[in-house]
Amino acid sequence: MKNLTAQAVYNADIYLRLSDDDGDKPESNSIKNQREFITEFLKSMPEIRIHAERKDDGFSGVDFFRPGIQEVLQDVRSGAVNCVVVKDLSRLGRNYIETGKVLQEFADHGVRFIAINDNYDNANAESNDSDNIVVPFKNLLNDSYCRDISIKVRSQLDMKRRKGEFIGGY
Repeated sequence: MKNLTAQAVYNADIYLRLSDDDGDKPESNSIKNQREFITEFLKSMPEIRIHAERKDDGFSGVDFFRPGIQEVLQDVRSGAVNCVVVKDLSRLGRNYIETGKVLQEFADHGVRFIAINDNYDNANAESNDSDNIVVPFKNLLNDSYCRDISIKVRSQLDMKRRKGEFIGGY
């Protein structure tokens, strides 16, 4: 991995994601809140400049065929950015294997990755030893949470179907 602490300035993509959009609005409230949260955090980090905002509003974190994350990866691969900032690891993805691959790609390209709520910054040498265990564990929890919710929702829908209850939106 390239030396992250030697960078004087970081060009960053901020990445925002939410599984369900609000439907009747051009942008969900959660996306707006994530943006405000990240930009407020970055005010205390003058070495980080926002290159672009990439977002996936209404996309599951299970797969990585989302347009916004693909734009982030393109920016990383082209060298346009050397930093990616998210609210937390679950916004990046909820698939343990694929999230790990993306994090490894960031590391291979010397990209600083910050997950604010998880207190993770791979440029912070003090936390890297404990993060070697914590980050994969959090990714595993994010993955299993997604699978658990999916099972519970299907179970509830099946139960309502068997009882003859209406399952539609209205």
